[in-house]
Amino acid sequence: MSQHVPLTVSTREARGSAANRRLRKEGRLPGVLYQPGGDSLAFEADEYEVRRLIRRGGIRSAVVELTVDSGSPRTVLFKQWDTDPVRDQITHLDLQEVDLAVEVEADVPVLLEGIAQGVRDGGILDQTALTIRVRALPDVLPRAIEFDVTAIELGATVHAVDLIMPAGVTMVTEPEHGVASVMLTRASLSGEGGASGDGSMSADGAAEHEGE
Repeated sequence: MSQHVPLTVSTREARGSAANRRLRKEGRLPGVLYQPGGDSLAFEADEYEVRRLIRRGGIRSAVVELTVDSGSPRTVLFKQWDTDPVRDQITHLDLQEVDLAVEVEADVPVLLEGIAQGVRDGGILDQTALTIRVRALPDVLPRAIEFDVTAIELGATVHAVDLIMPAGVTMVTEPEHGVASVMLTRASLSGEGGASGDGSMSADGAAEHEGE
């Protein structure tokens, strides 16, 4: 069983954009808790506390013990959050209540480890997918999927199918979905052609010069 993360929120009575702006000025974050059966609960949370949880990493698949108005803890997952990139502020948070005995889907970060052989040969590693979607029981969801890129050569691509899933975790992302690749660069392509730029003259060029 993974370690659960605690979060305390309060029921939010006021609705609408004006009320939400007022909350944000007070350092509070408006949010919605989606519950089984289609009902939803509006809440407000401490923006600093939510930001701290998000920045610790892996929060998309972390099980959160949510306390609403000092009630009994509820098991939830972070569903989505909106941000204002200009103000570096989280503006809204969606949570999803879950049953620990029922599998769920979540987006899990992909962490690339090591230095690819293709990078050592002059290429550039380009990670095209920061997350993949998986399915598992809430307590089995991994905080991240790690992949060692050491053996990846120039021009090679890592696909979702190449990632190793932990026990009890099923990949939902299409197997051929690209995750990362080592891109060719001018430096990596100049190995054979570089010698022609050393100022030496070809045999034909030398002959032409002598005939002038």
